[in-house]
This record gives sequence, C-alpha cells and structure tokens, in this order.
Amino acid sequence: MRNAIIKVWRGESKSLKWFLYPLLFPLSCAYEICLYVRNIVYRSGLVEICKVPIPVISIGNITLGGTGKTPVVGRVSERLRQAGLNPAIVTRGYKRKRKGTFLVDRDNDSAVDVGDEALMLSKKTRLPVFVGANRAQAIMKGIDAYPIDIALLDDGFQLRNLYKDIEILLIDCSEKNNTSLFPLGPFRERAKRIKDADIILTRNGSISGLFSKYAEGVPAFSFRYRPMYLCNLRHDLTGHYNFLKEKNVLAFSGLGNNKSFFDLLKDLGANVVHEVSYPDHYLYKNSDIKTLSGYRDADIIVTTEKDATKINQSSAPENLYYLTVEVEIENEDAMIETIMDKLSVVRKDVLERYDGEIFYN
Repeated sequence: MRNAIIKVWRGESKSLKWFLYPLLFPLSCAYEICLYVRNIVYRSGLVEICKVPIPVISIGNITLGGTGKTPVVGRVSERLRQAGLNPAIVTRGYKRKRKGTFLVDRDNDSAVDVGDEALMLSKKTRLPVFVGANRAQAIMKGIDAYPIDIALLDDGFQLRNLYKDIEILLIDCSEKNNTSLFPLGPFRERAKRIKDADIILTRNGSISGLFSKYAEGVPAFSFRYRPMYLCNLRHDLTGHYNFLKEKNVLAFSGLGNNKSFFDLLKDLGANVVHEVSYPDHYLYKNSDIKTLSGYRDADIIVTTEKDATKINQSSAPENLYYLTVEVEIENEDAMIETIMDKLSVVRKDVLERYDGEIFYN
C-alpha cells in the first residue's frame, strides 16, 4: 500500500490514483480537519507554548519523505560552531526503543536504542545530541549539562508547543505537482504555511508556481548532496566513491525517498542491477542482510550512512559498503550571514521573553 500511495503522489499511475481516490480523499479531509482544530487550539492560547532561554532554530519540511533535513542540520550546526557558537542538536529520535529524554552516547548507544538519525548526527558532528519527545525538556537538559547557547531542532516545522526563533524550511521542488494533504498527497500541511518560514532551502529545482506565491520575500537558497566517501562496513575502510564506476551494484535503503539515493549511485557511474526499498527508519534484521547478500549478479552492495548505523558490523558481508554524503548549499556564506543577522536580533529578545518558567506538555 505504501508504494502504491507514493506512485499516486508522483503521478506515476493514473489508474492507481483513481482506484485509491475514494479511500484517500476522505482520509485527507479528516487529516485537514485535525490540522485546523490543532491550529485553533494553539492560536487561541488554550495550550501554552514553551519558551527556553536560548535561541532555537528549527529545520524542517512541509512534505513527507526525505528532503534532507538531517544532513542540513549537521551542516548548519557545523557552520554555527565555526562562527563561534556552541550548538546542541535536539531530535525526537523516531522509532527509538529507549524512553525518556537523554543525551546520545555516540560510542556506546545503538541506532535501535536512540534512533538512526540521532546516532548519525552525534557521530558526524561530534556535538551533543539530545533526544526526547518533549523538545523543550530536551533543550533544558542540554543547558544543564553543557555550555550551549543555541539549539537546532531536527524536523521542527510542525512542532507548535515550543517557541522557535528561526524557521528554516526545506522544500523538494519536485513535489510541486501534487500539493494535496496526506494521504492523498505528500503535504503535511497546506502550502500556504511556507510563508511562515524565515529561510527556505530548495532541492530538485527552484521555487515556482504555488510555492513562489507563498515564498515571496523569504530568503531562498538551494542545496544538493555531494558524495564524499565509500566505506566498507565490515572492515571500517574508507575509499573514493569512484570505486562505484561500472560496478554491478545492489542498492538498498530505508529512507523517506529511496529513489533519490538510487539515482545518486547511477549518477556516480554505478550499474545498479537491483534497487531494494525499505520503509523509512527500517530496523534491519540479520535475515534481511543475508537475503541481500544472496544476489549473485552484484559485485558490491551499497547503502546509506544512516542505514549502515542499523546493521551489525561484525556480521556484515565483505562486499557491503555505505556512501557518505555532505550537503552543499549554494551561497552558503550568504545563508549563514542571514542566520547570524537574525540571531543578533533574537538574542536581545530571548532574555526579555523568558520569564524563568517552562511548561512541559
């Protein structure tokens, strides 16, 4: 069903769209009603919005699927550190098994315990990463433990119970042909919420059509993935991604948008003979890896860095690799300057707005 719905979103099957429309349309209407009620509750002040004594930058999206939030969080946090700030990253830790609010231990925690994205961010950035469903509580825990002076929220655009000083919105411009709400389309909210962003980052094109109507006056920058290294999981060896050229590759991933990963491998010259898609945040079993290693027509098996955090290194096949990527932002210095300019204003307001209380939900 999941794959069928994604095909409907992308317009890949008109017959499937009309077959599923009677089911998806009423569900989409019900979802919109829930959003409407939720917005009224927060705008009316019936639910307190938590305030914390440091600036909060949210990095999120308006659609379901992989738009690159987590890599962008990593890149922005690194640039803020270079600018002399002491950032911490805060995330929900989707599909984690450990309960409560806690700091990720990059050397001892597993992706199963803390969530794949939380562990990857901790390992890549070497910054404190706090996990918790209550993001305000997680930030306060970080303030108590570290001399942090700014918090970055991974996937925070839909978070309404925490005061956010800067909203960075990621938009996949390939989604502009279907702006319907979930599950009829990929949108988590109506496109008009784009106007609430302070900065927009686009991928797969530029802002146009309906997007441009709501993005008018909002600073916009584009970004793309830049491949870095190809790493052998079993032996912890790192090499150049040119190793992929003309290799018969079995590619697998569990992302919000698996196709983007497969396309990247092809762009790097790999002959992708098999594409195996898993749901986002999928927790791999040994039997999954055994099945993947059974394809005899593939020279190597390649996955993503995020997926590699969920595979047992000691039992990984000899020919299993993962590709590391970094985010490359066009006019990145200008974007960071925009953030710093906004922070200079925000810092003056933080102490004034903070009354020493925090309201946990």
